[in-house]
Amino acid sequence: MRFIVSIGFLIVTLTTANVMAQCANKTHITDIPYAKNSSYFSNKYSAQLDDIVTHYQSQSGYLLLEFKVNKVQRSKDVRHYNKWLASRRVERVRSYFNQAAYSAPIISRILTASNETDRSVAVHWCDTQTDEMNLRLAQVDALKPSTH
Repeated sequence: MRFIVSIGFLIVTLTTANVMAQCANKTHITDIPYAKNSSYFSNKYSAQLDDIVTHYQSQSGYLLLEFKVNKVQRSKDVRHYNKWLASRRVERVRSYFNQAAYSAPIISRILTASNETDRSVAVHWCDTQTDEMNLRLAQVDALKPSTH
């Protein structure tokens, strides 16, 4: 029984490590800024999103949408509102890509421990071919015996 638990723990640990290793070399494409208390971005950023659809549609990888929420808030209600607004802002960009028939995967992440106030969704490209190569190298390095 102890052996089965150990194997299960090892599998969970390796799986978690692999997920965390993903997108180590993300490429920042653009930021989509928002006005204070708004979840709508300006039409002038639509052209940038259209360029992303055109350029990255056929490449091997995925888009990563990130929004930073300042960790210091006046109250719990304000923090809850800002997380809700962050979610809506990210969803607006995701919806734009969906309406443009963008077929590559889109991952979103709301970072809740930022030290700065930033009202923009950062759009990054994660090349899965590069990440897969780095992951394979990391797995091979993990199998080498330690000399310490």
